[in-house]
Amino acid sequence: MRLEIQCEDRIGMVREALDLFIPHGIDMRLVEVDTKRRCIYCGFSDIPFSKLQQLLADIRRLDSVEDVKTVMFTPSEREHNALYTLLEALPDGVISVDLKGHITMVTELAAEDLNVPIVNLLHKPVQQFIKGISFSKEAWANPRDSMSKRIRIRSKTLLLEMKPFFVSDDSGVKIPAGTVIYLKSQTRLDRQTARLKQAPDAENHLDTYFQSAVIQSDAMKRTLIQAKAFTEVTMPLLVRGEVGTGKRGLIDALFQYWKNLQGDKDAQLVIRHAREMVKEDITELDKLSGWFVIDDIEYLDERVQMGLMSWLTRQTGASTSLDTNVRLVSLSSLRTADLANSKNLNKNLYFTLATLVLSMPTLRERKEDLAGLVQQIVLEQAERYRLSVPAISKSVYTKFALYSWPGNLKELQNICLQTLLTVKEKEWQAEDIELPENQSLANMALINDSLEVTVKQWEAELLKRLYPSFPSTRKLAKAVSMSHSAIANKLKEYGINT
Repeated sequence: MRLEIQCEDRIGMVREALDLFIPHGIDMRLVEVDTKRRCIYCGFSDIPFSKLQQLLADIRRLDSVEDVKTVMFTPSEREHNALYTLLEALPDGVISVDLKGHITMVTELAAEDLNVPIVNLLHKPVQQFIKGISFSKEAWANPRDSMSKRIRIRSKTLLLEMKPFFVSDDSGVKIPAGTVIYLKSQTRLDRQTARLKQAPDAENHLDTYFQSAVIQSDAMKRTLIQAKAFTEVTMPLLVRGEVGTGKRGLIDALFQYWKNLQGDKDAQLVIRHAREMVKEDITELDKLSGWFVIDDIEYLDERVQMGLMSWLTRQTGASTSLDTNVRLVSLSSLRTADLANSKNLNKNLYFTLATLVLSMPTLRERKEDLAGLVQQIVLEQAERYRLSVPAISKSVYTKFALYSWPGNLKELQNICLQTLLTVKEKEWQAEDIELPENQSLANMALINDSLEVTVKQWEAELLKRLYPSFPSTRKLAKAVSMSHSAIANKLKEYGINT
């Protein structure tokens, strides 16, 4: 429990306040004085409500006390936790030591580098865990200069940077208070650099949100051309695509692109699932400035559909060219034909919401984008889970290109994460990737009792499926590690039209 006592700043005020805790038998755990706020903060274990009421009344009767109330934390506790959260968010490990060289604070990443739990590091000499530094007690007690040094811990090379920190006394003289140690890793530094180069920049341009490596396919290029054209108008928009194709990510990018064009900093992107929508959401549309997105519109309640139709008809102009501060955007995983013929969705409402239709292509249509997508996904996941970015062999991309991806981007993300967590410190190979068995190849049997005929048919089938992902003899030859002439001869032999 914490109390905040607001009072005048005078001699003896703290003692008078603390004396009141003694009759109540309260064991004080924390006392903090903030002269700028003119507050005294007291921390102690929880007490019964009746005793707390009596204590508050006693404190309020003190001369110079203006107010007293319970608070969740003190200013120093808040600042300490904010600082520690900031340190944990840094890309490398941080250790703080006192004037004796003992560890007073350590982040999780630093503890991971040292391979010692945080609880076993605190209040221990830092030299016990980092053999690359050796200082006398006098050097720790009087830190003056910063230093950098390469060290090895658990066969891993790290850059150790040390910087002393100081506290100013009442006269402004800086007094040494300890040393901060920063542990930098080459692997983490490379990952940060790669991340910076490939970071999405949706606020500046839609094209840069989707990096060039992931829009190599004609299907994705066509979608982005339509997306930019549709974003510049205010008509209702329907975005459809199979489950896991990335419709929500596309909407986020479109909204940022539109917001940048409009220069409307207050515009909002509001997303509601159709099952959760109520009629009150429709009344809020008039107050909204931005985009209102309805996910899975086929699940809209009948009463909500009626309310939405009523709102649409109240707008000025034709219902297909709304003049309003809010734009309606709908999402669905169903085909447009299924939506139009749905028994649950009002046809008039559907055709109004589907004034413009944007289709998000499946991963089967984006085989040329697979390599870029995998690299982007693995980089993001490695950054999130603080893992090394692996090298990926061509055999992995070939295996991915042969798979049908019924779960689209979501399934690809799951496969990459599973592999990243289980295959470490080595290049990914095709055998490291666990995919559901491909039935069309698994069911292949011996043909004409001939292994040679069977192998040739299998090879022909494989090349037919690979060619759309590597649409030239040179690209295909590189993908399967064969010569250009050998692949050209095989494509000709098997009658594969290039």
